[in-house]
Amino acid sequence: MLQRALRYILIPISSLSDRVGNGFYIGLAIVMSIVALVAIAGGSTAAMKNKAYDLIMKTRFLYPAPDPEIVIVDIDEAALAAMAPEYGRWPWPRNIMGELVEGIATQKPSAIVFDITFSDPDVFNLDGDKYFRDVIAKTTNAFFPVVRLNESNDHLSELQARQLSGATRLDPEPSETATIAVVLPYFYDVLTHRRLGTNNIYTDTDGIVRTYAVYANEYGWRVGSLPANVVAATGTSLPDQEDILINWRGNPPSYRHISFHEIYFDLQKQKRTRPLDEFTGKIVIIGSTAPALFDLKTTPVAKVHPGVEILATAVDNLKNGDFLTELHPWIYISITLVAVALLTGAFVYNIDQRVVNLTFTLLQSGFLAVSYFTLNLSTVFVDLTAPFAFSLAYFAIARFNYTIAGFRRSGQPFFSTQLDPGNRCRVVLAQCHFHIKNRRARLALGASVKKQIALSRYGLPTSPFFKGMPLLYSFFRNTVVFYWLVPEEKTAAVLQDVVSVMERAMPAIRKSARRRAADRVVATWLLHGFDFTVDAEETWRLQGEAGMAKLFALASKTSERGNERVIRIVATKEFMNTCRSVGGLKVPEELEKAGLRY
Repeated sequence: MLQRALRYILIPISSLSDRVGNGFYIGLAIVMSIVALVAIAGGSTAAMKNKAYDLIMKTRFLYPAPDPEIVIVDIDEAALAAMAPEYGRWPWPRNIMGELVEGIATQKPSAIVFDITFSDPDVFNLDGDKYFRDVIAKTTNAFFPVVRLNESNDHLSELQARQLSGATRLDPEPSETATIAVVLPYFYDVLTHRRLGTNNIYTDTDGIVRTYAVYANEYGWRVGSLPANVVAATGTSLPDQEDILINWRGNPPSYRHISFHEIYFDLQKQKRTRPLDEFTGKIVIIGSTAPALFDLKTTPVAKVHPGVEILATAVDNLKNGDFLTELHPWIYISITLVAVALLTGAFVYNIDQRVVNLTFTLLQSGFLAVSYFTLNLSTVFVDLTAPFAFSLAYFAIARFNYTIAGFRRSGQPFFSTQLDPGNRCRVVLAQCHFHIKNRRARLALGASVKKQIALSRYGLPTSPFFKGMPLLYSFFRNTVVFYWLVPEEKTAAVLQDVVSVMERAMPAIRKSARRRAADRVVATWLLHGFDFTVDAEETWRLQGEAGMAKLFALASKTSERGNERVIRIVATKEFMNTCRSVGGLKVPEELEKAGLRY
């Protein structure tokens, strides 16, 4: 039952493949190219790109060193525990932050960056709030985050986009009245000259952080991100793109961390124990890695990545200009089209399948290697997953078609009805014996002849006889055997196919002959043909054995001497009689002189 069902499906498929021929590979190439073009240009391959990026980042052997000028003052679990006895649980009074900023500012850091949102005044400590506000007002290199809320809330806001500190015109005519929903520090009015920046860390659809914003287009206004505004304030130019692909510095912690309480308690001492220039020229980022404060994300390099480390990495990327750049999609489209075209040529012109398999393996390995090593050794992310995937899909489908075409020609019962009981079949056997001692030359000529067989309409090469059995294999080492199996009514077509194969093989044989003595035969073709009816008693199998025996019996006539031509053709009477019976067979003069006269 299962066999019958499989035949019901596979025989029509193989029949269609046989009728289409090489047109299948060309048609498949056109379809695959169109799909690749639409998918790559439309961004449908982004998921593959993300997976490749994640895998390479996770297994990278060479990470860029984190910038030593970036330091994190960390509100970690140790700081929370150390501060709790005197200042209670988080959040602490704002005057503590003011004292920290004042103390750090005396060392002339490049920037003091908060990864903390001070959105609401502390109604229980208004003096502390005022003190913090006054400190920030006079510390012109202190930067604070803005939290961008969902755009659906913009109409509820009274803050206009143009009123945000540092907002500049992006479009020629930006909206003058559009409002924007954001969470601002309660002292935002003293933060001028780009000291405010958005600090939203957006994940991709799979929940992983891979990019960071440089700016956002808010109703025609350019609103810079916190890292971008910090870097711009140091005099570094920014890229024009809205987002950067992050060049991670390895597993966190990547940067130097100093626990908050260590700095704060040292500032309270009359005699300081820490270096007085500890933060001179540094970008000091104040944030938290404490799990209790929930500022944790997932990135390609860590399932739990503190937000302050992500902020530091974005600052580092922009400051040093080593964020990752990507190639234009058309480059990937072009690579895909070239790969598919090469594979199409290999199948259409029937390049040796061993060569095709090796070339394809090297091509695919090359795609992966280029992606991996460029991301390790440069700041360019060459994502060749799309060319890899589409060329793999083409190869798999084309290879399947090639295989079922061979199965059909050979009479394999799942793909052909040739050997069904009652069918009358015609078989032609051909053995080509090479009179070449040089192994490499012999193999090269054999490959050329096999190629012509595979390009034929009905022919098939056999596997090497007795391979793995040294004695028996040596008897057939210098020969290749081919066969044709067709319905009896196609006898004329199959005989012409045999002649065409020998004719197309002549250039390779002549080329080989030019390197040998002129009075020697390079190749001898042995030909035999017979027909049989597939019967239940399986006498047709015995006829096949007898046919093979007659072919091999011709081996005694394969002498390479005594012939002025480069090939000799020896055929059985049965083969010649069949040639005479069909009539109209076109045989080139060179083959007639070699012995194919009927």
